[in-house]
Amino acid sequence: MKKICALFLMFSLIACATNPNGTKMKASDEESKLEVYNRAMFNFNYQVDKKVLKPIAKGYKAITTQGIRNRVTNFFNNLEEPASAINNLLQGKFADSGQSVARFAVNTTLGLLGTFDVASGWGLDKKQNSFDATMAKYCVPDGPFFVVPILGPATPRYLVGWGADAIADPMDWALFDKQDEDWAVIATYGSTALKYINKRAENMALLDSLEEGSVDFYATIKSAFLQNRQKFQSICAAPVEDSASAASYDFDFEDEED
Repeated sequence: MKKICALFLMFSLIACATNPNGTKMKASDEESKLEVYNRAMFNFNYQVDKKVLKPIAKGYKAITTQGIRNRVTNFFNNLEEPASAINNLLQGKFADSGQSVARFAVNTTLGLLGTFDVASGWGLDKKQNSFDATMAKYCVPDGPFFVVPILGPATPRYLVGWGADAIADPMDWALFDKQDEDWAVIATYGSTALKYINKRAENMALLDSLEEGSVDFYATIKSAFLQNRQKFQSICAAPVEDSASAASYDFDFEDEED
């Protein structure tokens, strides 16, 4: 189901850079038309977070230790290794691609399904990468900033990259032919909920600090998101050895691994 949603997003976002007549819009037109929508959607997401997501994350944080949350973070980081391997390969980083494959094999087996980062202790450092970075490498435009329901800040390239990487999730592939079974549905959506609850809990102090220090919280989040994406500007058609700066690109400001 998540793969179908991801594919839908990838194809439907083609319309994001055009107006209803199919012609390209000027940047000023895009900004003016999107600003009202973005602020309204940001306020909607803020209320959902304030009344639902944040209380759940607080409860989750209260009943778990930092060690447990680190294990959960490592587990989901390990599931991203196949996507990193594919995107490193697409960018011509063959050694990094092989290292991502090795990390996935080692951490999935000896690291107890990735909950422990054994591979880093063996000198196999994480070579994180994404389809977003792959598109940036080949100079695909980022597109305008906009806010997605629930998911939050995005650009067309960011969202397409997110959808493409979701397709490479090994857990989804393992459960793909079992989606008519109740336990598989629970596992699929339960794991997704746990991933984002854990991430929300780990970023709680950072987001609270940003909100407390902001006169305009929407403008602060938008600025932080766009500044975080500036790392992609230097990798367009850059030599492979010069594009290592694309190693991290999550808006969660990098969860620390234990």
